[in-house]
Amino acid sequence: MIFIYEAWEDFCRNLRNAGIHSITACSITGDSTGYVVLKHDVETCVSNAYQIAKIENKYGHSGSYYVQAYLLQDQKNVELLKKMQQMGHEITYHHDVMDSTRGDLPQAIVEFEKNRLLFERNGFPVVTVCQHGNPIVERRGYHSNRDFFRNVHVRQQYPQISDIMVNYPEMHQTSYQYFSDAGRVFRKIYDPLNNDRIPSDDQNIQYEDLNAVLSALQFAEGNIISIHPHRWVKSAGVYCVKTIVFRIVKKIAKLLMKVPVLNKIMSRYYYLAKKI
Repeated sequence: MIFIYEAWEDFCRNLRNAGIHSITACSITGDSTGYVVLKHDVETCVSNAYQIAKIENKYGHSGSYYVQAYLLQDQKNVELLKKMQQMGHEITYHHDVMDSTRGDLPQAIVEFEKNRLLFERNGFPVVTVCQHGNPIVERRGYHSNRDFFRNVHVRQQYPQISDIMVNYPEMHQTSYQYFSDAGRVFRKIYDPLNNDRIPSDDQNIQYEDLNAVLSALQFAEGNIISIHPHRWVKSAGVYCVKTIVFRIVKKIAKLLMKVPVLNKIMSRYYYLAKKI
């Protein structure tokens, strides 16, 4: 599977030809059946997300774009996100407040609220959110960023907000298959709500290409397809180079993480992983 814009365009066209038009996560209700949400984790390169958004709009699709808060500090990014919103896409918050505060819940609430207001002030209502994974963070006392919305106090403070990876099925009275391009290959995730707490990677299903993913969509009440736009590029050549770099960095990171001192250093600078 090569992650290039042409492949995503083919997929969006095939979705439309199959009579499927994706809708945003915030618009799903208990009456929604057979739906597809095109979900995007925007961790860097808003311009790449904008290219993906234009492709989806071309074929009548609306997607949900979960954006890291620091990206809103650049007005050029905000302008692109507003254009995406005008196409009908959902622009909202991709949070990692538990990792950034080292599991300190009161501090995490302060950071989340500050960033929520940042989105609201820029005209992006926060109705659904999604946590960020941060694979190299050393965690003590909590499992992942999902623990933020697992907390009863947090859910009481934000009764109108659902986290895709935590309480979304409950609040929207739905269930879904979850497909992800994490690791630069498409997989159906066996237990997206709990796989940070219960090892289940061996039960994930891998797909050769997006046509295989499309064939699997008909077997569920709902479907969420999650991609990382910064990993999608214009040409196969550029993608191959980026993939080689990604694999080299990943192997080096795994080796370094075995050294306790280096593990702590890498955990402190976990945000650098968002760039690849």
